[in-house]
Amino acid sequence: MARKRKQKIKTRKTGGFIIGIMSGTAIFIIAGLISFGARNSLSHPQVKGTTTIVTDATPIINPSPTLSLTPTPTVYDTLPTKPIGFCLNVPVLLYHHIEPITEAQEAGHAQLTVDVNYFEKQLEYLKNSGYTSISADQLADALINHKTLPAKSIVITLDDGYSDIHTYAYPLAQKYNMVLNLMIPTGLLDNYGYLTWGQLKEMVDSGLVYAYDHTWSHISLASQSKEKIEFEILTAKKDLEEKLGKTVNIFSYPYGSMSKSVEDILKSNGFIAAFSTINGSLQCDSLIFSLRRTHIGNAPLSAFGL
Repeated sequence: MARKRKQKIKTRKTGGFIIGIMSGTAIFIIAGLISFGARNSLSHPQVKGTTTIVTDATPIINPSPTLSLTPTPTVYDTLPTKPIGFCLNVPVLLYHHIEPITEAQEAGHAQLTVDVNYFEKQLEYLKNSGYTSISADQLADALINHKTLPAKSIVITLDDGYSDIHTYAYPLAQKYNMVLNLMIPTGLLDNYGYLTWGQLKEMVDSGLVYAYDHTWSHISLASQSKEKIEFEILTAKKDLEEKLGKTVNIFSYPYGSMSKSVEDILKSNGFIAAFSTINGSLQCDSLIFSLRRTHIGNAPLSAFGL
């Protein structure tokens, strides 16, 4: 009887030991997944602010990336799906980061990066193939006033105002005389990984670079209140116009997140056009607040229909 009691005690201890190991292993795995997610987050720094426009206040920004999922692009139901009215076939190329792919991999945003060597080959291809790079203002003006554009016109856009634009993309734009159109979330500038206002003004003053409204904090707008939408759009517009000395009346939807209310707010505040993330190159006056773009990756431009 004593021998059986000892065996039971031994079994309980062994079982407890095994459960302890399994619990510890589970905690280790969960911690590892959280750490991996944090290192590979593609989210922007979180901008702290109220929904009231304060003219003299400086945005308070946390430059550390936050772990969050990228919102799914939202397209409102009433968006026209077929070309209507006056249309032009003008490809609008969509980029984010331009830098060596090894740097992008280390930073965890390779998915949003075109390697700088590939980017140069793409610009060289455009130049040698007779494309004319134009500004978003030129495209909007042509659609509104039913004007023709130079043959093989193209619009090059770079979203989010990353610092590698000044380091890598801008020198190549100068080399190949290509116009760059930057979509700027103004509250993120002067933070780690983003352009400074000085760098942006330098590029805009060159005449090769144009800057447009991409909200203040790069927020998905479709689900926001009217007050929040107005704050995000109008604060960025005010920032750009005051610091760059240029009129800003073209917008780009963060994450491609659109709604009828967002479009109405844009129109009521003097905006004349907006870029979506909907794929396509046929631009129409009836779709001027959802202009199409082509997301470019690490491949020859011929792979994207050019």
